[in-house]
Amino acid sequence: MPKSAPETKKVGRSSRLNERRGQILEKAAQLFCVKGYDSTSMSDIAEEVGITKAGLYYFVESKEHLLYLITDYGLDLLNETVLKPLEAIEEPTALLKELIKLHTHMVLNRPREVTIILHERTALTGVYREKILQRKKEYIDYVRDLLVRLQKNGAARSELDPTAATFFLLGSLNWIYQWYKVDGPLTEEQLAHELTEHFTKGYLK
Repeated sequence: MPKSAPETKKVGRSSRLNERRGQILEKAAQLFCVKGYDSTSMSDIAEEVGITKAGLYYFVESKEHLLYLITDYGLDLLNETVLKPLEAIEEPTALLKELIKLHTHMVLNRPREVTIILHERTALTGVYREKILQRKKEYIDYVRDLLVRLQKNGAARSELDPTAATFFLLGSLNWIYQWYKVDGPLTEEQLAHELTEHFTKGYLK
């Protein structure tokens, strides 16, 4: 059944509002990465987006709320680009290798969101902080559970601590954006292969 004129207008307006909100998140993420969260004002963001400060507050409650939305969106990207594709893989060794590849891809292609998740999220307080920490913990637990599975099925060295291995792996992957050069000697595929080799040769039997 076709939508009525008022419904069509409502959908169109909602789409424009979502588009504008997405633009605000993108510009704010850029400023937070360049200037830092503390040094970026709401006026800076409004000016970058091309709206008034009052107009900015129509979309977000505060600068901290904006930081939360960006961080939450970054974790949504993690779910979509890393976790969701892994659902099709059951064998744990293959799963680990694909996780490293997909995580590397996200870090290199969405550096702003990664930077904010790793660094600027420390400015979050209260409920915002709790929600983000819980979402990060879910991913950490996912990786740790995978490493434990590898130990239980005999593929990994049982004398190694899976928690230490988890943070070693994630720390290595998350820090790629700090040193990797797109025009350097390694392509993204080669980098993912190198990182996989370094980790699996130490953790797996």
